[in-house]
Amino acid sequence: MTTLTTTPSPLPVQDEPEMAFGEPWQAEVFATALQLSRNGLYGWSEWVQVFSASIREQPQRTDETAAQAYYRQWLTALETLLQQKSLLSGEDVETRQALWHLAYLHTPHGQPVSLHRVAHIADPCVTLDRVGETHPAHHHHSHTHEGRIAPTPIVVVPGVV
Repeated sequence: MTTLTTTPSPLPVQDEPEMAFGEPWQAEVFATALQLSRNGLYGWSEWVQVFSASIREQPQRTDETAAQAYYRQWLTALETLLQQKSLLSGEDVETRQALWHLAYLHTPHGQPVSLHRVAHIADPCVTLDRVGETHPAHHHHSHTHEGRIAPTPIVVVPGVV
């Protein structure tokens, strides 16, 4: 009688598995794009065209991983589609980026960054200009760059977010 014995092959070792979403915003932008397509704002073939153009026009940078590049390109494609559908303007994107930057500047170390800290600011771009800060998107709306002021000090109250 012949007995067969099999030894299982070892599984390939991965140094570090890559997570599907490295940061919460990546999951949000991914889900938003899927849901807007499901809601009929755009067809999936239209999404693929815009996303492919985003990948082609903005390839992976040397300072980012493939996953970081992928979600940056995904976000760019979503912004492009929303602008094409006239649901979002470049100024809307710029203003929101400036608000997040200000929220970051006004958040005590170790606390979560939240837009409620800067919800009272009418024009975040002007505020950033006054404190000598810059934000990622260069702005094109009209306002003066004079009269820079110092950042407003914040009070940290333990347990209050």
